[in-house]
Amino acid sequence: MENNIIYKTNPIGELKDVDEKSGIVTGYGSVFNKVDADGDIITKGAYTKTIAENGERVKYLYQHKMDMPLGKMIKLYEDEKGLMFEAEIPKTTLGKDVMELMKAGVITENSVGIMPLQKESCPDGMDNCYRKLTEVKLYEISAVTYAANDEAI
Repeated sequence: MENNIIYKTNPIGELKDVDEKSGIVTGYGSVFNKVDADGDIITKGAYTKTIAENGERVKYLYQHKMDMPLGKMIKLYEDEKGLMFEAEIPKTTLGKDVMELMKAGVITENSVGIMPLQKESCPDGMDNCYRKLTEVKLYEISAVTYAANDEAI
């Protein structure tokens, strides 16, 4: 089993909400059942255990940088589409700048920092193969510039 954190990026697409006044951002950190640019698919249920065991520690970061925290999660759950979150962003200089970039459509994507715990790989020699991630440990969700999964909305 790998013990490396990997980053899975998904376009925010249609934000559920970016409320600059209250500092609340709502969106998807991950979308299920879409092959991303890394050849991985994250399945529904992959985040269930990590949310229950570690959900209160998950932070909202900028560009996966631990020294650039944006805010804290106030809601984190799986729905039929993916990993849904609601984050509260304080009115720090970084927080205000990122909110402005989101409103302007410059920052339009989210990404998860995860460690795959359970995965299924294709047999050698198969074309169009992908790795299915069925359980992951979630460390953070970040507002980022580019996506590994360009179909996630």
